[in-house]
Amino acid sequence: MDVTTVLLLVFLAASVTSTACLLGVLMSRRQSSNIPTITYPVQEEKTPPKADPVLKEDAAVYDIADKRTEEMVERFKCIMTEKKPYLDTKVSIEKIAAGMNTNKSTLSKLINDKFGMNFRQLMNSYRVKEAMEIFARNNDISMEELKKASGFQSISTFTSSFSRFTGYTPGEYCKKVSGK
Repeated sequence: MDVTTVLLLVFLAASVTSTACLLGVLMSRRQSSNIPTITYPVQEEKTPPKADPVLKEDAAVYDIADKRTEEMVERFKCIMTEKKPYLDTKVSIEKIAAGMNTNKSTLSKLINDKFGMNFRQLMNSYRVKEAMEIFARNNDISMEELKKASGFQSISTFTSSFSRFTGYTPGEYCKKVSGK
């Protein structure tokens, strides 16, 4: 097989995998119109170098790197939505990286570049989203139970993260949503 055929097969496999995972994520997502949602920021991607006859091979390498990065982002999002590792208070970047067959440095750079925050901040954003979903299903839950159920270990981190990502403290948010 020549290089072009191999690249085409790799691209097709990555596209099918990413599409299947993304469809699973979209189908499992539940949203309510009266509950604010968190959108995760995605940094703008660098544009590939302009076509230059001398740099044709470099541009092809850049395209492969971009596709691999996007595949890793989709794999990371799938792990976060399907396995919910952020619910474990002992979650580490090393554990998630190992599950993605990559290393800590690569995953850290990916999170910083694509989400504009560090690993802990991103885990807390997922935890806040989880807390919002839990509260939407059961608005009689106590703050302590909500904190634990969403993966937070300390009340101060729960409160500060909730405020950072929603603009409300957990108590203010619960009052606003429940009308109590």
